[in-house]
Amino acid sequence: MTLTAIIIFITLIIFPYAFNSLKLKNPKKIKIPLDGNHAKLSKGKIYYHWHEPEVLSSNEIIVLIHGFSTPSFVWNGIMEDLLKTGRRVLAYDHFGRGFSDRPNQKYNLNFYVDTLIELLEFLEEPGDIHLVGYSMGGPIAAMFAHQNKEKIKTLNLIAPAGYIPDPHWVMKLFMFPLVGDYLFKAFPSIYKKISASETQNSDDPKAINQEEFEDFFIPQTLYKGFVESLLSTARNFDMTDSSDAFKKIGKDKINTQVIWGDLDGVVPISGYESLKNDIPQVHFREIKEGTHDITYRQPTEVAKYLFDFIK
Repeated sequence: MTLTAIIIFITLIIFPYAFNSLKLKNPKKIKIPLDGNHAKLSKGKIYYHWHEPEVLSSNEIIVLIHGFSTPSFVWNGIMEDLLKTGRRVLAYDHFGRGFSDRPNQKYNLNFYVDTLIELLEFLEEPGDIHLVGYSMGGPIAAMFAHQNKEKIKTLNLIAPAGYIPDPHWVMKLFMFPLVGDYLFKAFPSIYKKISASETQNSDDPKAINQEEFEDFFIPQTLYKGFVESLLSTARNFDMTDSSDAFKKIGKDKINTQVIWGDLDGVVPISGYESLKNDIPQVHFREIKEGTHDITYRQPTEVAKYLFDFIK
């Protein structure tokens, strides 16, 4: 190989990495929606949004915990029904996602749980809690519930991570140091495959369609630290086996339900058998023709189960 060929080869490798890295924006310049707020925590600023019912009939609150890469917009379709319970609803973005800061941290289970604890302390919320955890938010909700069992009224798991026999090939790429860092910074379209909806169309009038999904999802990817937070999470948060967290819920006998789509290709519904062994008291709700994106593709049905369990 000639020197010229070597230079061209190296340039072709370096250019996409450098180009995509340099065009990323400073996360300190993120502009939050007018109806949301930032909480200044020890690791940085967390975006949160209180949703208020027309008639407040309970001091209990509902806390929504989203998953791996899709931030709190995933709850938009179920919010109206949750507010009908007469409770305030708190949605927030994990560090590294959405409108929150992107601190350079080890993104493991304890980091996410500690963040939620600190957020609620910041908000001075002493009341009882109904927890809702979607996908990766499932084990976060479970561990938080175990550590704060005296405050938990219900635990609601939606397609919970923790029982994944064979992770998505993109997730496997995340695991490799250097290789994963290069690929996901040079070719950002790869990690978008993780969040690509399994259901392109939905008849649910409250669903987020594919165009809306992209409008909500893509802006967070334009800021430095997003990819790093995903890489750190994939390497430090075992979403293939979170049975330890769920077993604690079983022993604590916390009132729990799980909502699962029968066609979930990310966290297969076959994991329910293991979940039931870990949480014998769990109430099982199956959504027919539901994939992993049921929270925003079939929100009406998901919201009904949540409303009936929480009210």
